[in-house]
Amino acid sequence: MVKPGNGKGGARHAPSLRELEILQAMIATRKTVAAAQMLGISQPAVSRALATLEEHVGRPLFAREGGRLVPTGDAFALEAEAQPVFAALERLAGWPGKATLASVLRIATAATLAQFVLPPVLARFRLQEPDVVANVEIGTSSSVIAQVADRAADLGLVDVPVPHIGVRGEVIREAVAHVVMPEDHPLAARELIGPRDLADEPLIAAARRFPVRFEADRAFADAGVTPRLVAEGATATFIAELVRQRVGLALLNPFPLTLGGMHGLVARRFVPRIAYRTSLLFPAAGPVAPAARRFADLLRAWQPEDGLTTPIR
Repeated sequence: MVKPGNGKGGARHAPSLRELEILQAMIATRKTVAAAQMLGISQPAVSRALATLEEHVGRPLFAREGGRLVPTGDAFALEAEAQPVFAALERLAGWPGKATLASVLRIATAATLAQFVLPPVLARFRLQEPDVVANVEIGTSSSVIAQVADRAADLGLVDVPVPHIGVRGEVIREAVAHVVMPEDHPLAARELIGPRDLADEPLIAAARRFPVRFEADRAFADAGVTPRLVAEGATATFIAELVRQRVGLALLNPFPLTLGGMHGLVARRFVPRIAYRTSLLFPAAGPVAPAARRFADLLRAWQPEDGLTTPIR
């Protein structure tokens, strides 16, 4: 029998399945207590398993920062190697399908997409995958990208450009900017609206950190119009609510607001065209978790009746 290594060049055991489950739980939660709750075991059992696993591989797998344990590059590499093991187990006949880490789908998404896109797709996914637990983290687009790049999420969903070496993006929806206004606003009679049409209108803009804000500002500058800015916001749902309260008009991506966030509002296409792209994100390296692949397939096939989204041609 091969004896456990001491991390100093001795022989090493291969990690056990339980140790790999605990490794994945720790990467997902970054805390031993949370990992223990996820797996239904005690916190000391998690700590002992991590210590044994680090002894087996001969390298540290987590570094303590504040109250969290941050995975090292070796931890992510080992998790990536373990993914095919869990995928194979999941395919075996008689696999119990309990809510262990192998059947947890970790999704990171921005707020508006979480509100209008994920619920109907997750409802369909639940019918197909009753044993998979969906863990949804809602945050800013930048935090979503970071979680996917760090493999803290199996997949992400954003509607901003993704210039990050650690993620692989796949565009699943394309739209163009619309002016959102109360349905009784005089400009609602127009099909197309340009910067000069908005010269005297109070406007609510996206926060300056978003690339589309730069494009909107440039469209107004090119037309020689100084917009009457009255507010800024970081989410489309918040901005739409300000429009509903008649604070001002807004230039927004109609997807996914048109799936349920347009009560009392209408949207008219803005010219010049400003493009929005909604993308699925996956870690750039390593395999995609089986549950994430199946969820992505369902999301690609989903055909919402959003009414106002204009595909880019």
